[in-house]
Amino acid sequence: MDGDDVRAVVSAWAAAIARERDLVGDAEAFVARSQPQGQARMLQFRGKTAHQRRVLMEGLTPPQGQSAAWELCRALLESPVSTPSGALPDVVGQAIGRAPLPALQALMAMVPAANTPALRVRSSASDFRALRTAAALCSAAPALTTGCVLSTEVLAEHLRREESHALAMLREGRLDLAEPAPDEDAPEFPEAVVASTAARLRQEGSSAQVVALYESAVRTIASASREANGRARSEAERFLHARLQEHAPTRGLFVLNDTLDLGDGGRALEVDLLCRALHLAVEIDGYFHFRSPDGFRRDRRKDVALQRAGYWVVRFLADDVVTRLEEILETLDTLIATRRGELTGKDASNGKR
Repeated sequence: MDGDDVRAVVSAWAAAIARERDLVGDAEAFVARSQPQGQARMLQFRGKTAHQRRVLMEGLTPPQGQSAAWELCRALLESPVSTPSGALPDVVGQAIGRAPLPALQALMAMVPAANTPALRVRSSASDFRALRTAAALCSAAPALTTGCVLSTEVLAEHLRREESHALAMLREGRLDLAEPAPDEDAPEFPEAVVASTAARLRQEGSSAQVVALYESAVRTIASASREANGRARSEAERFLHARLQEHAPTRGLFVLNDTLDLGDGGRALEVDLLCRALHLAVEIDGYFHFRSPDGFRRDRRKDVALQRAGYWVVRFLADDVVTRLEEILETLDTLIATRRGELTGKDASNGKR
């Protein structure tokens, strides 16, 4: 995005989060995480009126050093106005309007780290304001991944300017990239497979919403662009969750993008599809997922943490969610049957349908 206005940049970044996440749910999870463990289990905001939520918040203790995040959570949870799905809540927009950098810090604290989008800012040779904006954002929120996209010519022009904090940050964070080559491994979905899966969904009585989610996921994943990768994963997650809700063996078991506090003092983990009752965690990996060494290591640490807490972790490719749906359902059926067998002390069936 073009970035010569801090408020506009933070607003656009927050709107991108709101399109993919339930910020009220994130606020509730943040408040619960900040309270003593015993008290956190008793917190329940869903189904309460704005007045009841306000009374509940008044009895809680704000966490030290997180006043901006706490106030933003309070505003979200106490707001009497419901926000349409995918829209930025008015209270968040108002907080950004009053003080964009504290609002940015609050959102960074409230939303799980793995789910905050990176920020890419464009700058021209004649406009240095975008770099100043990026420098201000990096200083306010060091954990925010921020990049300025500059051509070789524009970079050279900026480096000839008078020394400044923004210019020092530009030199320190400079990363020269080669022109990307066309990706020959871009996913290609055979039309027959896609049509067959869509037809099967209809034959099995899937709702129009589930079929629409499937078709949307196919289109987004097939774009195979780095910019669309996060959105492709999200659409695959939403479709799979909706399908699992209609699939008898998995109906009501999995929660989409659920936050799990492992009780080890660390930051809560967000799991794409979480079944607490059977201790199953399902993660959806995008097309470019394994091309980032840091991302790969982060996911392995996440897997180990979940396994130590007694969860079975299973990962599926977003591509497979739309091309190998039946295999995924059979795998989950088998895992669920095995887990239930462990709980009852009986041998599980093979889980095939």
